[in-house]
Amino acid sequence: MLLNLAFYVNVAFLVITSLFMRITNTPILFILSAILLIGVFQATSKKTFMVLLRVLVVCTFHYLSLSNWCIVLYFLLIWRDIDFLSTKMRMILAFFIYSFSYEVLSFLVVHDNVQHANSTFQLIYNIIFFGTTIILLHVVLQSTTLTQRLHLEKNQLITQDPLTGLFNYEEYHRKLDCLLSAQASNTLLILIDCTDLKSMNTSQGFQAGNLILQQAADILKELFHDARIIARYGGDEFAITLHYEDEEQTIQKVQQNLNIDLPNRIGMNVTYGFAMSPKNGKTKDELISVAESNLFNMKRDIWLKREENMLRSEKLKVVGELASGMAHEIRNPLTTIKGFLQISQANNYNIEKWFPLIMAEITRMNTLTAEFLQFSKPHATQLQLLSLQDCIHRVVSLTESEIVRLGYQMNFILPEEPLQIMMDSDKILQLLLNLVKNCYEALRADGFILIRLYESQQMAVIEVADNGKGISSDALEKIFHPFYTSKPNGTGLGLSICHKIVQEHDGVIEVESVQEKGTKFTIRFPLVSTEIFPIQNII
Repeated sequence: MLLNLAFYVNVAFLVITSLFMRITNTPILFILSAILLIGVFQATSKKTFMVLLRVLVVCTFHYLSLSNWCIVLYFLLIWRDIDFLSTKMRMILAFFIYSFSYEVLSFLVVHDNVQHANSTFQLIYNIIFFGTTIILLHVVLQSTTLTQRLHLEKNQLITQDPLTGLFNYEEYHRKLDCLLSAQASNTLLILIDCTDLKSMNTSQGFQAGNLILQQAADILKELFHDARIIARYGGDEFAITLHYEDEEQTIQKVQQNLNIDLPNRIGMNVTYGFAMSPKNGKTKDELISVAESNLFNMKRDIWLKREENMLRSEKLKVVGELASGMAHEIRNPLTTIKGFLQISQANNYNIEKWFPLIMAEITRMNTLTAEFLQFSKPHATQLQLLSLQDCIHRVVSLTESEIVRLGYQMNFILPEEPLQIMMDSDKILQLLLNLVKNCYEALRADGFILIRLYESQQMAVIEVADNGKGISSDALEKIFHPFYTSKPNGTGLGLSICHKIVQEHDGVIEVESVQEKGTKFTIRFPLVSTEIFPIQNII
């Protein structure tokens, strides 16, 4: 804007001074050349002939004005053409043409306008002009070089990922649009995800993750050297677009590169999904949607396989623990029986003295085996809609005599409205009997047991509490583990069986304990509305 204003003011000043001072000999042609000069100055064409036309018109104006004050116009025209001169060679050539034209015209003007001539002054003036032009050219070239470098850096920041040097997400979409517009057929789009990069960032830091991304980018450029576009699609994702001729051969190559070559070289597995045009779509959005869907499916399949392997490992671990515990528990009675038999050998195989102990150990093994089978073998659960109140009454009637014999007390608090759940009555009875038995085995003098049933948030809640010696915090974490027991004659399977029964009824069991104050087991079962099923009594 200021450049245009400066040019118009200078042209107007030269026209006015030349006309009023009667310097020009052809005022009509002079005015026409001024109008033409303004016209070519305003022209926006970037072609070379327009630059040459401006040189010709300014030389004509200069000659008709008979004034060397036109030097300012030359400088303004040079500055005007900088934007159009994309290379240094063109810029140097333009400076040479403008400066040479001015030098020639300045001598012609002085020759035609003898009254203003001063050859010495004109020579000095031309030397100064030429030197000024050289300085201006140097400054402009430096400025242009800096501008081009900044422009290149700006374009790189806008279009490229600074870490990997690949195209970024926005530029990939722009180039993919252009590619599909020009050639939509036989285009393969691949999305790649570095599966374990997030965990690596957590364990080893972001520098290790960034190094993997840089290596992956370099390897992808090597493996897919004929790709049309390679980009960093996201945090740990890359995108590749390539042209293919043979679909089957191309897919085999992609699978070889991404299943074997890339993971082996970066030390990390990758997941990927691809889409083919026009088979899976013709537009960018269609292809990306299919590729993202395939990528998600591959991630899900790998996750499911990992979960399956982890579950299998956990199962094998549990089986190993159960086998180890079972072997330990059976070995002890067998060792006792073996010892008694060895002693009896020295007494003419008379085992009458040790017969009760041997039978007790055999009974213990039989009990242990029965409980283990009950714990490990799946049983068909016969669920019926039954009342928990009836179950608790049954448990009280079965255990009350033993509790009274031991000198303890047992109370229970039940709601008036029946709370019914889908249950296997035998298993619920076994659950409650095991818990009550654990309670009175932990009691001391003046001990009592409290059974409480109530409803909370659509759940039936059973609390079995005692004021016994309690359980240590370390033992609380293990009481539901198979074969863990703190009792001298315990099998360690009772509470494990309780936990399994609760799970089979979609319930939850929790335990709270304070040493020397007592323990409370809390069980929650989902309720079933009495309006849907009629209540049945336990026989």
